[in-house]
Amino acid sequence: MKDLLIVIPAYNEEKNIGRVITELKEKAGDFPLLAVDDGSTDGTGELLRTMGVKTLRHRVNLGLAEAVRTGMKYALRHGFKYSMQFDADGQHDAAAVNRLYEKAGDGDHDIVIGSRYAEEKGSHSLRTLGGNLISLCIRLVSGERIKDPTSGMRLYDRRVMECFAASSHYSPEPDTLSYLISRGIKVTEVQVSMNERMSGRSYLDITESLRYMFRMCSSILLLQWIRR
Repeated sequence: MKDLLIVIPAYNEEKNIGRVITELKEKAGDFPLLAVDDGSTDGTGELLRTMGVKTLRHRVNLGLAEAVRTGMKYALRHGFKYSMQFDADGQHDAAAVNRLYEKAGDGDHDIVIGSRYAEEKGSHSLRTLGGNLISLCIRLVSGERIKDPTSGMRLYDRRVMECFAASSHYSPEPDTLSYLISRGIKVTEVQVSMNERMSGRSYLDITESLRYMFRMCSSILLLQWIRR
């Protein structure tokens, strides 16, 4: 069985993804890369082809969850033991890939999160407050403390990949994380650093961030109520 496939979901990241790929090749060892071009309308796809990166393309934009699911299905079909979600906007540290991989093999872990707060405290910001509230909801529901539930840098084993591949109800979001923990999935965190987005703006402005926080907290608590 092959080890780790790094899955890079990308939507209109022409200005960022070239550097992301370069840094992964330089700092993340020899792990194979798979980009999932989620219906980009800029030059993202062409740039990936120019760089020789294996790429799967959605004809239209289906969203992050479907892009990650496409990558996981590919990893399962090709016999990979793990897949890692790695953002295309330059926020994730390529040098941390090996730390997550080593942690996965170091114990009984189904998901390893690249966490900004595993060993360090977060700043007093709206983002940190939202993450803390989501973390509290997960703890109330599952009893587990996840310090950085919104981190998009995650390593998944085959057990989790099979869950994602089997149902569109699973997504790389905190509510799914909480649900998986309640089903016995083991989650651990590894301290990593995060960068600011290289270029462009996140779709999560203040209004959207508040909506996201409310939606995740409500979903986590609702899923627990349904399970009962």
